Parts: sequence; structure tokens; C-alpha cells
Amino acid sequence: MQKRKFISVCCAVVLSAAHCAVLPVIAETSHSRVQVIGTEKDKNREIRPKKTLDQYEDFSLIAYHTVENPENKKAVLVSDQSRNDLVISDAPTPSAVSADAVPEGSFAFSTYGWGHCVGLSQNGSNFYAIYGGWNYQDILFHYYPGTVLMNTGTAETEMIMVQDVPGNALQQVAEIVNREMGGSFSTEALKAQAVAVYSYIKYYHNDSHDLKGKPDPPQNVIDACASVLGEALYYNGNYAMTMFGASCGGLTADSRDIFDMDLPYLRSVSSDYDAQYDPHYGDVVYFTIEEVRNIIQNAYHITLSDNPENWIQLILGNGGYVKQVIIDGQMTVRGDAFRYQFDLKSPKFTYLYSPAPEPEIVDISEPLPEDISVP
Repeated sequence: MQKRKFISVCCAVVLSAAHCAVLPVIAETSHSRVQVIGTEKDKNREIRPKKTLDQYEDFSLIAYHTVENPENKKAVLVSDQSRNDLVISDAPTPSAVSADAVPEGSFAFSTYGWGHCVGLSQNGSNFYAIYGGWNYQDILFHYYPGTVLMNTGTAETEMIMVQDVPGNALQQVAEIVNREMGGSFSTEALKAQAVAVYSYIKYYHNDSHDLKGKPDPPQNVIDACASVLGEALYYNGNYAMTMFGASCGGLTADSRDIFDMDLPYLRSVSSDYDAQYDPHYGDVVYFTIEEVRNIIQNAYHITLSDNPENWIQLILGNGGYVKQVIIDGQMTVRGDAFRYQFDLKSPKFTYLYSPAPEPEIVDISEPLPEDISVP
């Protein structure tokens, strides 16, 4: 039996763009249609053992203080600059599938989290509220370190545009929160989401930008939004660009690694419960060598070499997120754009590659057996 060879690529994190680790698999394009030949959720995983909750440090110690805004005399909450929420991690991300489970002639991509993973993790904030006892202010100052929380004082009378449709602030924010989280999330997570949504809208001058609403929010969503109506996050006197997503890979991503922006309050921070309980932590999808070849060549209009080991090289940023991808030594593209070509759930991914078996060589120089006649 031929011995199988596996190429394993794990996300080893680098500290800055000047010290990027290059690992042996692209410019931004639209989605491609792909055929997934398998999905591995709970079988054959090689993830490091998960901690139990009592092994974690106390998650409830969040520091911030109240000051008075001299302009409108409203209370202002300020994140404590001495807090050490920011994370620089060089821990490699393991593959979520064992090498032996990868079929010959295939790639297996493991992903961690769902979305771009920058800013607030929706599942992570819900876990912090439920298991850590955090309130919405704790959540906000953790995921957006260095920001200031203050009420605008204008929300009760202003109109907000959502997909070119005007509406009052409470209605529009509640419908967006309903779409983003829904009524099953904890009250404190809903409040944090409401503030993040409203801040995002204010950043875009009372326009929801790319956010959409879902009509008929349940009463608990409306109540949570009403309780924080008008509260927004600021940074250096301006509205903060409060990005958020479904979940992350145990750490959030730095904005500079995922997008063309470098915002100091969108840095990598821990999101411990995501690594423990998020259902999107460690999803695996498989592609044949030919599928990978076709996806890359069709998306980027290049001709790949005959060696699949050289097709994909990962340049990694903080938290284990893929910052850039080098394709076959021919071109370099953003990791977040690359993952869309394969419908990967997040830019935190790794892969295993199992070469196709070499064909058996038949020696035709030897004479045919005497009992075989050739017409």
C-alpha cells in the first residue's frame, strides 16, 4: 500500500505586518459556486481539549468609570485605559479534522467563527452575559476597548434610514437587532447589540448602511433597545465604527488584518466562550484537487502549476486570522476575500492537503503469458 503524505497548514500568528509568517494556498472578487464534497462537524476532530468554565479566570472584572460631559451634563462611561483587553497571540490553530480523515486527492478547510470576526461577537457577548454575568457596558468596553459611552440626547426625535426607508430610532434599531440576534439572546447581549447598531448608524450619518431590519421584533427586543435608546460609543470625540458579527474563533480579529482600515478600538481581544460553545468553531469542508484548481483559476484568471502543494500559502495576522493568501507564487490577495471563493465561514481558517495516489506503473515490456492469445 502506498504511504499517504499530508500537507498540514496551521495559522501561526504574527505580531505585525513587518513580521508576517508565510505558510504553505489570493485580490477581492465575488462569490464562486462550489461543490462541497463533505462536512465534518463532530467526528474525527483533533482540537485541543476544551477547558471547563471553572478553569477560566474571573470574566466579570471589567473596569470603567463615570465622568460628566461638560456639554450636556449627561453621564459618560469611559473605558479604563489601563485595562489589558488587547491580545497578541502566536498560538497556532489546529485542524479540526484528523489527517487520516482527508480523502486522497482532497483539501480539507477548517474554519473558526462566522463572519469577518472584527468587533463584537454576538454569540460571544451572549455567552459573556449568561456565563460571566457581564452587563452590556462590560461587553461593549471589552469588544471596543478605549471607547466612550454617552447618550446623544437626540434619539427620541431623529429619523433613521434603513435601506432607504425612514423610521424612528427605536423602531429601526429594534428591527435590526431582531434580525441580528432575535429574542432568544440574553437581555444584556441585546442591549450591547442595540448600542453597537445605533453607533454604527450614527457613524454613517443616521443611515444603516449595509444593515437590514426584520419586522415585528418581540417585546423583549423592543424593551432592551428602549432601555439604551440613544447611547452610542465614541472614540476621540467621533462616533465609533462598531462592527460586529455572529461569532469568532476564540479571539476577535484586528481590523487592519481583515479590511483596509486601522482602528485602535477594533483590535484582537479574547472571546473565550466562542472557543468553548460556539457551534461554528471548527467547521470542516472538503474539496477535490480539481475543484480547488477550477475555483482559483476561474476566480483569478491564472493557470496554476501542476503541484497543488504550492497553490495556497497563508500570511497570518493577529489572533490566527489569514491576512493575505499567496496563490502559487503568482499573486497575493486578502484572506477575507479568498475565503468567500470557497464559502468559508470566516477568515480564520487552516487546511490539510492529501495528495492523489500515484498511478500504478505496469511494465509492458515483458512477454505475454502463453495462455493469452492476441488476435
